[in-house]
Amino acid sequence: MDCCSEAIPDTAAKAYKLLFRSAFAIPLSHYLVAVCFLLIVLLYNFLEFHFVKDVLTGFRGGSIYLTYNPSSEIYHGVVSKCRTLHGRYLVTPWLSSPHIQTSFLNFFGRPPLFTYRRQMFHASDGGMFALDWLMHSDVSGADIQNNHTIAKDDTTPIVIMIPGLTSDSASPYLKHLVFNTAKSGWNVVVSNHRGLGGVSVTSDCFYNAGWTEDVREVINYLHQEYSQAPLFVIGTSIGANILVKYLGEDGENVPIAGAAAVCSPWDLLIGSRFISRRLIQTFYDRALTIGLQGYAQLHETRYSRLANWDGIKKSRSIRDFDTHATCLVGNYETVDTYYRRCSSSSFIGKVKVPLLCISALDDPVCTVEAIPWDECRANKNVVLVTTQHGGHLAFFEGISGSRLWWVGAVNEYLGALLSSSLMHTQKKAENIVPNSSPLQSSIDQGPYLNVADGMVAPMGNEVSEENKDQTFQAVSVNKENHVFSGGRKPDFAPDAENSGGSSIVEKCMHHLSRQTNKSIWLLAYVAVISSWPIVGAALGFLFKRKFKKAPK
Repeated sequence: MDCCSEAIPDTAAKAYKLLFRSAFAIPLSHYLVAVCFLLIVLLYNFLEFHFVKDVLTGFRGGSIYLTYNPSSEIYHGVVSKCRTLHGRYLVTPWLSSPHIQTSFLNFFGRPPLFTYRRQMFHASDGGMFALDWLMHSDVSGADIQNNHTIAKDDTTPIVIMIPGLTSDSASPYLKHLVFNTAKSGWNVVVSNHRGLGGVSVTSDCFYNAGWTEDVREVINYLHQEYSQAPLFVIGTSIGANILVKYLGEDGENVPIAGAAAVCSPWDLLIGSRFISRRLIQTFYDRALTIGLQGYAQLHETRYSRLANWDGIKKSRSIRDFDTHATCLVGNYETVDTYYRRCSSSSFIGKVKVPLLCISALDDPVCTVEAIPWDECRANKNVVLVTTQHGGHLAFFEGISGSRLWWVGAVNEYLGALLSSSLMHTQKKAENIVPNSSPLQSSIDQGPYLNVADGMVAPMGNEVSEENKDQTFQAVSVNKENHVFSGGRKPDFAPDAENSGGSSIVEKCMHHLSRQTNKSIWLLAYVAVISSWPIVGAALGFLFKRKFKKAPK
């Protein structure tokens, strides 16, 4: 027995010696190959490459998914005629990663070469920013010397571009879009954000993700100046969020024939959490923060007076910058308040203009989790287009990677809309109440719980169509000429139906019963089920004692 136990360690030692000798006998180059292969696999997964998948599918490309209302005239009359939106999208093979695509666009975007014509726009608050124009005649070569301005009665459609965060008319993706749109026969103007495009900020107003005033003023100005030309708007990234918010705020009262929103963040609160969730997303967060800090550096004089300059310099994320700059300049109570109020997902249901929305499911900046699928499906004016790949504003296609798929898709959509009878025409409404004001307090606009039809759901402060009549009925004048102007009767107001005093419980039950009878039965059912174990235990205890006391 002892001999066997002594032999085991000797055998193990010999085995390890042989193993180490074998390991040292393997050439170093083989180890390097193995390490390189392991790194490639890790990098392939980290950067979310899909080249192998594309090879296995024969480079057929991915399907394009359309989300729309079944009775949507915009889909049946416009989008259904767009071949690009009903085909497949194949990423440029050597850019088969959303991160590589997005980075390549910003650093090696290969934009076309052309020169803008600049017009300075003076806003009503004293602010100033640049409108950069590219006419169709500039790219077609026809009468270049005689077409420095647009005639007042010109009927050539005008497309207004709204750039993304810290982007301006010189950004590569915008140059792709502007050039191809102008080449398609349109006059194009890029509405640069305040403080960008080489223009100084001349007022205490700065742009943010929900600042729609500049877009509104530019659109109204162009509509007045060129009343015969149809107006279209394309928003990209944060510009798409601003566009959708503007369209939702003004509803029918917009002089826009059609619009497109590309790679919108939709829900800024969800996006803020997403961009700080994973390691690779933090790179984008940091890169965008550096861009915002550079923007603030250009306007240090005003930011140091209106915001927390030390906090801006120390910001490590977009959320930090918004805390120390955007919230203070824009008069938002908290960062979450700013994100909630400025998220375009809250306004998509109120859009009355034909709107095409394009998003990539692998967008590394704007997460798929924020896309308002149901809201887009419910609105007959909206068609949502999603692709499996594309990155953020990239969507490169072709072997050379010289084209952006979404640029062609948007231009085809606008062309089909222009040739249809479904373009939106402005319908001015009287006494328009804006949906949001940039200066009003919004702490009281957070979500509340609404119990109805047995469902517990979040709700805002908006008055639903169902309860409007009840709200207006509560605004009444009693016999003593006391006016109650609130959304409900004050506690001291006598009830018209029952002048006698009622208890608090009766009032609560009466209020609850007005919602729906199902809620009463559901609450009763929940009460019985939840209390049954206690009642059963109590009854069992009582009967047990009774049986014990009973004579045998």
